[in-house]
Amino acid sequence: MTAVNNQNLLQLRFIQQAHIDAVKPSFNQLPSNPYADGAFRKRRYSVIKFSDDHVSLQPAKAFVQDDAINTFQGNVERVYENLEDSLLQSDGFKHLLNEFRAMTGISQEREIEVHQFRMLAIESDTPPAPEGIHQDGFDHVCVCGVSHENIAGGELLVYENKDVEPCFKMEIKDGLFALINDREVWHNATPMNKLDADKIGYLDCFVFTS
Repeated sequence: MTAVNNQNLLQLRFIQQAHIDAVKPSFNQLPSNPYADGAFRKRRYSVIKFSDDHVSLQPAKAFVQDDAINTFQGNVERVYENLEDSLLQSDGFKHLLNEFRAMTGISQEREIEVHQFRMLAIESDTPPAPEGIHQDGFDHVCVCGVSHENIAGGELLVYENKDVEPCFKMEIKDGLFALINDREVWHNATPMNKLDADKIGYLDCFVFTS
C-alpha cells in the first residue's frame, strides 16, 4: 500500500496489561442501548478534554453521523450516558488518553470523543460494525481492545479504499491500540460468532476519535 502524503496510515501498540485490567470492570456497568444496534452493542459516550493529566467532561451532546458515513443509522441523533466518572478519573484510563495523544500529536485543547462498547455475539455472524466498511469523519480513530469472551471473529480490517479487499487484518486482542488515519483509509471488523452457544460472547473496546 502506498503512503499518502508521507503520513502514517496505521499505528499499532500494545498497552501494558495492568492498565487494561484497571479499566476492564467498568464494562460490566454499560447500560442498554435504545438505538438500531441496541440488540448487540452496549455503549457509553463522552466528549472530553485531557490537559495536564486532568480529564474534563465537556457538555453532553447527541452523537450524529451523516448517512454518507453511516448507512446503518446515519442522520440519527443518538444520546448515550456518559462514561462513569470513576473511570474517567482513573489512572488506567488516563494512561490510554496519554497514549492516544502521544500517537496523534493533538493539542491539549482539542476535544476527544470516547465510545465505550460491549459488542455482543447474539447470533450467527453478528456484525461488530453494522455500517460495514466505513470512515468516521475524523482525523484519528483509535480502537483499544480491552476484553473478549467466548468469541471467534471481530478482527479489525483496514482498507485502502472501500472497493478493494482489506490490506490489513488483526485480532483485537486485549491491550491492542490501533490508531487509524481516518482521512486516508477505511475500516471494518469481521463478524463475531460464539465458541460455546450456551454462554455469553462479547468483545469490549474503547474507540477514541479526534
